Amino acid sequence: MRQAVRAPTRGTIDRTGVPGGDDLLRRDEYGRALLGSLIRAQLGATVSVLGPAVLLLALYPLLAVLVPGLGRDQVIGVPLTLVVLGGGIYPPLVALGFWYVRRAEQLERRFGELLDDR
Repeated sequence: MRQAVRAPTRGTIDRTGVPGGDDLLRRDEYGRALLGSLIRAQLGATVSVLGPAVLLLALYPLLAVLVPGLGRDQVIGVPLTLVVLGGGIYPPLVALGFWYVRRAEQLERRFGELLDDR
């Protein structure tokens, strides 16, 4: 004969109004609102990184057009355009990438904590 063994239930806390993981799977207005808030937060982080990145990338060709001598000048045998590209563009882009990953992880962690509190 089989018998189900279960832990005794502790006092349940009524947490209505606090979102949980099941709420994300619901196909009603509440579930869509939860997912929408996460997506909007991620979109805001993306736009805050894309703006400076596009500006930075647009400045390089503009600099090459406005200062045509950059292609002829050299620093320690390396064309100045490569020095500007390697030292002035890639490091800020890498820093923006690290910042974006950190921000996205923070958003997901806070959203997960919100769901776990239930």
